[in-house]
Amino acid sequence: MIKIKRLFKIIVPTVLLLMLALTAHAYNVVDLPENMTFSDALGVFNADEITRITVSDIAEGKYTDLTKDEINEFYSTIQDMTVYRKINPTPFRGISVNIYTNDGVKSYMLNSGLQIGMYGSNNYVCYKLNKANTEKLLYLDSMYRDAEEKVNGEEIHRVTSNDFLKLPSSPWAQPFAREAASKNILPYEFTGNYSENITREQFCILLANLICVKENYSSLDKYMQDQNKPYLKNYFVDCNDADDSVNILYALGIVNGKDESHFDPDGTITREEAATLLCKVAEMYMWIGTETSLTYNDTDLISPWAKFFVTWANEHGIMTGITEEEFNPQGQYTVEQAVATIVRLYNLLS
Repeated sequence: MIKIKRLFKIIVPTVLLLMLALTAHAYNVVDLPENMTFSDALGVFNADEITRITVSDIAEGKYTDLTKDEINEFYSTIQDMTVYRKINPTPFRGISVNIYTNDGVKSYMLNSGLQIGMYGSNNYVCYKLNKANTEKLLYLDSMYRDAEEKVNGEEIHRVTSNDFLKLPSSPWAQPFAREAASKNILPYEFTGNYSENITREQFCILLANLICVKENYSSLDKYMQDQNKPYLKNYFVDCNDADDSVNILYALGIVNGKDESHFDPDGTITREEAATLLCKVAEMYMWIGTETSLTYNDTDLISPWAKFFVTWANEHGIMTGITEEEFNPQGQYTVEQAVATIVRLYNLLS
């Protein structure tokens, strides 16, 4: 009996701790979902839990309070709406809805979404409404603009205690993951499979993110529109569900298909293929050339079409060998290796 009582004393606090951990968030804090309801993201399930709401403009640093009826109207409007995960670099700007509860304050930015925590050192994990639902909240913008009395001093409330960046198990890859996340290059969904072989589509997404960050665009599609560069969204018959980056990078002359109509988005990529694509992105920003020679024991295994690109990437430290003697050109390429080379290329171009 004594042993049972002691065991019970150990189990009960543990169970309570687990229950507290689960009830503290309406979402899984390890694997954030792609979308959820606004209530789940906010962690508020009744308007009565909200003690105060202010609407402020970040640039002006002023705010106005909502009445209780306006708070109820706001919560009734948003509670069942779906919000979608996105990674946002600072600074936030525009109208902020600051939602106060007994558990703290969270800010919903009309432009950026509900900020729930950090993603690396310089980014935030946010959940944002789609365009149609965002338009339903624009009355708050008008309400703020039309308010006769505004109070000075309101700021958005950044949640910095939670960092949702998952790091690779390989110590050498961890600094690259942190840097890629801080530069808004690393997609959240890649962080669960660092050690797996990267797919052709995934590598296109990384390359596209690098170009977006370099060009200061939120998407490669907007970049193409502003550059007046058309592309076919369904050029490859096997890419109907693939990311737009595949078709855009093809239009830019960076990637090729397996044949004229197939890209094989789920296929893997070899190290020499990766070196080639990295160089082609580099050519968008600089002249590339090399007069060096590779000294790896397996240099003869590099395909003739890839030898120049492998040499250039190796010379500039973008992609080194798997050992001092071996490059392994036909070897598979993992997510963490791809992230590391993308970061190195970004830093070279910067």
